[in-house]
This record gives sequence, C-alpha cells and structure tokens, in this order.
Amino acid sequence: MLDTIRELLGSRRIPQLDEVQMAALLHYLFTETKRQLRFEVAEAVYRYDHDHPNAQDVFLACTLPSAEKVAQRKAYKLFGHPSDWQIELMYDGAVQGAIWVFQHNVALSETPNAFRRYLCRVLSRGALRQYFMRQEHDGIRPVADAGAPRTHRKPFRNTIEQDIIARELLEQVTSYPYLREPVRAVLQCIAGLGPDGALKEHAFTDSGDPDKWKRQRGGRPILDPDAIAEAMGVAKRDVHRYLCQARVILREVFNADGKLFMTH
Repeated sequence: MLDTIRELLGSRRIPQLDEVQMAALLHYLFTETKRQLRFEVAEAVYRYDHDHPNAQDVFLACTLPSAEKVAQRKAYKLFGHPSDWQIELMYDGAVQGAIWVFQHNVALSETPNAFRRYLCRVLSRGALRQYFMRQEHDGIRPVADAGAPRTHRKPFRNTIEQDIIARELLEQVTSYPYLREPVRAVLQCIAGLGPDGALKEHAFTDSGDPDKWKRQRGGRPILDPDAIAEAMGVAKRDVHRYLCQARVILREVFNADGKLFMTH
C-alpha cells in the first residue's frame, strides 16, 4: 500500500486500480495511514486529480479520521462529558464540511499548509454549525400553561396510512440507485435488523444526581454502530464512514427543505 501511496504522491494522480485494490487502498488510508500522510494524499487528489471517478472516496478516506478527531475535541471542550448523540451530531457536521470542501473545490494558494488550515477550519465550523443550527424542533410550538385544558380537538392521525408511508420511504431510501454499494449495504442491513437490533439508547455519563439530570429525561434512541458492524462483519469505523456519506446524500434527496419529520 505504501508503494501505491508513493506513486500517487509522485505522479499527483490516483493509480489505475481494480475494485478490490481500490477498496484495500481506501481501508488502509482510513485506518492505518498517519495523519500527515493522509493530508498529503487528500491535498494531491484535491488539487491535481479532482475529476477521477474515485477522487471523492480517496479524499474522504483521508479526511474523515480528522473529522472524527475534530468532532470529539469540540464536544469534550464544550460539554466536558458529551453524550454519544452530541459527538455523532458534531461528527456529522464535520463530515458534511469535508464533502463540501471536495465538491466546491475552492482554488487555494500554494503557501505551506494552506490546504490543511483550510480543511481543518471547515471541519471545525461544520461540527459547530451542525450542533447549534440543527432544526429538529422547528415544528414544536410552546403553550402558555401546560396544565390548562385544551381548547382544540386533537388532530386525527391515521396510523395505518403513516405506517404505509414509512414503509414506502424506507424502501426508497434503501434502494436509492445513486448510493455506492457499501453505503446501500449498510442501509439495507439497518432495515433488516429493525429497530430492536439497529438502535440503542443514549449512553449518558454519570453527573451528580441522575434524578435531577434533565438531559436524561425524554431520551431517544440512536443507531448502534457496533451492532451494525457485527451484523455486516465490517469495522465500526467503516459503518460510521458509510453512514455519514449516506446522511448527506439522502438528506438532500428526501429532506432538502427540512420538513419531512416536522410535527404540527
């Protein structure tokens, strides 16, 4: 693998590799390569071989480990003892930042470390923006007195219709044709495991009296990457990488206006 990486850096072009060799290269870059070397490979692909069919895969394999580090560092700095959900949310934002960098392909100066400084700045801003600008509660409206009797009739909800819509949406998501095969495989695995096998409760850390800890109340489940990785027989880091790629693509396709899961 090191010879392949040296060839890439020397020619500033991604070598001709078959699918198996490319998958091995991506895995090596993502799990084994040192940080400085990943930045060098990502910069070479970004500047000189951006139009290669596998350029984005190579770029993300090199930058997503840094996105994970940025998300963890920001989460621990802000919250001290962050929950899994807080880290995941910031990681999602950092990954969106990495994809944004590659897709926009902004021209950078040739000054030393210009690419690295630019990438790290976008990753950091993406992590913070995703957490503080999230809009999952936009459809919720406050009331003056929660104990007061309602003056309006509770809206009728057709649960059968909602179930059919959810099943059709799940089918569209798991069979979306413009996803890479490993990304689609992760989504299909989640659908096969179902909520009992693919989800877990938030893992909160101990902080004082748990009965008085408001964050622990009304918790909601999140995806369990360990269970998904075990079911697929792949590394947990690969599951995280594929999920982050899927989130960005599927959000743009199915929920671009952010209103799909709003409550009224």
